[in-house]
Parts: sequence; C-alpha cells; structure tokens
Amino acid sequence: MQRAALGALRAGPRPCAPPPARAFGGSRPVLAADKEALLALRRRTGLSFVHCREALLRFGTDLRQAEAWLAQRAQEEGWSKATQLRGRAAREGLLGLLQHGRAGLMVEVSCETDFVARNANFQQLVRDVALATMAHCGGGGPALSPGLCLLQRFLGTEELLRVRMEPGGAELRDRLALAIGKMGENMALRRAAWLAVPQGCHIAWYVHGSPPRRTPKTLGKYGALVACRAPGAAPPSPEVAALCRQLAQHVVGMAPQALGTPQDEPGGGDGEGRLLAQDFLLAPGSSVAQVLQPHGVTVLDFVRFRCGEGAEEEEEGGAAGR
Repeated sequence: MQRAALGALRAGPRPCAPPPARAFGGSRPVLAADKEALLALRRRTGLSFVHCREALLRFGTDLRQAEAWLAQRAQEEGWSKATQLRGRAAREGLLGLLQHGRAGLMVEVSCETDFVARNANFQQLVRDVALATMAHCGGGGPALSPGLCLLQRFLGTEELLRVRMEPGGAELRDRLALAIGKMGENMALRRAAWLAVPQGCHIAWYVHGSPPRRTPKTLGKYGALVACRAPGAAPPSPEVAALCRQLAQHVVGMAPQALGTPQDEPGGGDGEGRLLAQDFLLAPGSSVAQVLQPHGVTVLDFVRFRCGEGAEEEEEGGAAGR
C-alpha cells in the first residue's frame, strides 16, 4: 500500500479532465451559430456584446425580435441617461446638409466630444435628422404662392424633437434617446434651417470641416445654403451651378452678416459684413456683386451655421433660468 502511494507521488498528479465547454449565458455550450448571431446582432445594433447576448438568450436565433427588444431597451436607457446627462456641455457635433429638388436643409446635432462626432452611429443620427426634417418642412418641391420667391423655415430644439421620422412614426426625441443609450453622451438637436425656391431658381450648398475616415461630404463643422436666381431655364447651367457653389463656399469662409445690395461700396468699412460688397473669396479684387453681375445671378438669401456657435450663451442662459 505504501509502495503504491509513493509510486503515485513520484509519477506526479494525474491529468485533470478537460474543463466543460463554456456555457452561453451559463446554460448551454457556445455554438458557432450563437457566435455568428451575436456578431450579426452587434453589427446591426452597435450595442455591446453583453446586451446582444442577453437579447439572444431571450429570443434564441430570432434576430428580428432580439433587435426590436434591444432598440426598446436602448431607448429606455437613453431616456434615463438623457436625464442624468442633462446640463453637461455639448459643444461638439456636426452639421448635416441636404438638397432635394428646389429645397435645401441644414441641421445641427450636438454632442460632448469630437470622438463621438467621428462615430458612424452619430453621423447616421445626423443624416436621419436631416431626412426627417426635410420631409417635415415640405420636401424638395413645395408650391409657392404667386409673387413669393423664397420660403424659409427655422426650427429650434423643441420643434425638432417633435418631428416624426415618418408619417405616424416615432418622433426624433425617441431617435435621440436611442443614440444617447448607445453612446452614453449628452446630445441635442440644436437647430435647422430650410430654404425653398420656385422654378428658375437654385439652392447651392457648401460644407467644410468634415471628419476623416469616409465621412460623407454632406457633414461638417461649417455650412452654408444660398438661394440664387439665374436667367434661363431650370436647372441652371453647369457654369452657373458651379458659381453658386463657389458663392456658398465664400459664405462659409467670409461669414457675412447680411445680404446687402449691389449698390453697396465694395471692400471694407460698413460693407465688410454685407455679402454683395465683400471681396469674392476666389476672385480677390472683385466684389461678390461684380463677379455675379456678368452671369445675371441674383442672390435671394443665405444661411450660415458654425457648429457650436452660441452654445456657451445658451448654457449660461439655461443655468440662469434654473
């Protein structure tokens, strides 16, 4: 007996039995199908592996039910996080520009950090807000009353939150809550501007400061919409369309404060903040009015946004009101 025990000690410990397969949620082995479903659900929702695994435990391989459950949970958690994060400064973000027919739209969506502004989920939020707001304002071919040469609409935060993603669908406030639940930062729908013109007129746009990494060129930190009238049949000629786009680029770069008139004195002085009197960005020595005149182009109006402008004043005003 002693010899047998000593022999066993010299031989070392017996090899342990292989550990049981790790359980998926502690209930059954992780199968290849589970992993594929988990990865697919993660890609489709952008939510964490923990949340996606919980959804699959509830609904098995039914990805549609799992995704719907995750969306509802993220929205509910988003509302909770929105309440917790309210008041935290959201001075970063993106502008989204959209042109459809004879209408143009620019929206601003804010977040806390530039890191989130570069996130594909946040950028999709900006695009969703732009599409919904364009439809809300009348789309790309509204009927204008006789004699009316321009329609304008400006939307603030409260009105944007009530815009619906589609007729009878969820409001943008719910879409925002879903994004907050995913990304965990304070966000806001700050403002939007919509311009529409009749036939024979044109909406030009320009955006600057797009984040890197395949970001659509309709997103950026600075943006402008310019409503123009040009002679001839619509659509404008390629030459006129290019000139109007250069004008929108000028508005972004030179930040005029008012339209002015072609009779304004070119250059500095009182005309410095008036668009038509400014030196044209791409033709130094000539005013905007002088560049447009040979082409017969008339500027009806313009809108310029800089992402984050006025945010500090709004925060101070909100703090004073609390």
